[in-house]
Amino acid sequence: MIVKAQDSEGFQDVVRSAAAQLVSCDLIAGAHYVRTPLMYASGGYVVVRVESAGGDYLVSDFGAGHEEASLMGGSRIYMKVARDVAEANGVGFDNYSLFVLKVSREQLPGAIATIANSSQEAVNITSLKVSEAKARDNNSLLYDRLAGVFGRDSIAKDAHIVGASNTEWHVASLVTIQRRQVVFEAVSKHPNSVVHAAAKFGDIARINRAPGRVAVVNSKKALGTYLGVLSHNASVIERQVDDRVYHSFLEAA
Repeated sequence: MIVKAQDSEGFQDVVRSAAAQLVSCDLIAGAHYVRTPLMYASGGYVVVRVESAGGDYLVSDFGAGHEEASLMGGSRIYMKVARDVAEANGVGFDNYSLFVLKVSREQLPGAIATIANSSQEAVNITSLKVSEAKARDNNSLLYDRLAGVFGRDSIAKDAHIVGASNTEWHVASLVTIQRRQVVFEAVSKHPNSVVHAAAKFGDIARINRAPGRVAVVNSKKALGTYLGVLSHNASVIERQVDDRVYHSFLEAA
């Protein structure tokens, strides 16, 4: 079905108003700051700075991507990621800002888009890598906790289980006691961590004699609506629960 919109001044005003909310530009200390519709992992908008250089223009993210990465504790990771992104996208990186040097007026729209996309990409990749590093640390701490509860001889660290789809899944800790098995996995509040764990637990849940599945989180409240996603095929507990809670999952397996 094709809907023909009326070409009225009112309709044009609505569209112009919507477009103006997506992109804005502010002049500060002689430079223009263009707020784009792109967003960083934190939810903040990607802003690009444009400065005049004679008849040409200098375009950069003025270190905003670096600041975003620093706030999530990923400054060092960002350095390497941004350098790789800059090389792939044909822009510069000086260990602080992603930039394009001296573009013409005709090249300016493309330069702004390239810098905005590059900055967002570098920050989002950094966010994912930071999340993965935290997951490794959390699973290492979880293994130590399980070792204190069940003994190290009962735990297979970094085990692999083939799910109903024939996909081989890595599981952080597989506890086996008297033929009873339970998978324990540390899961962060990062959407990628939750979705990956949910897919893993869902596939494992469908195999014959499936092991118990437990997601260990720092805070259920912090998961928000993702708690429902995660709890569909696994039990969800907070890290600091009593040892008896861990034992209860083996008893129920």
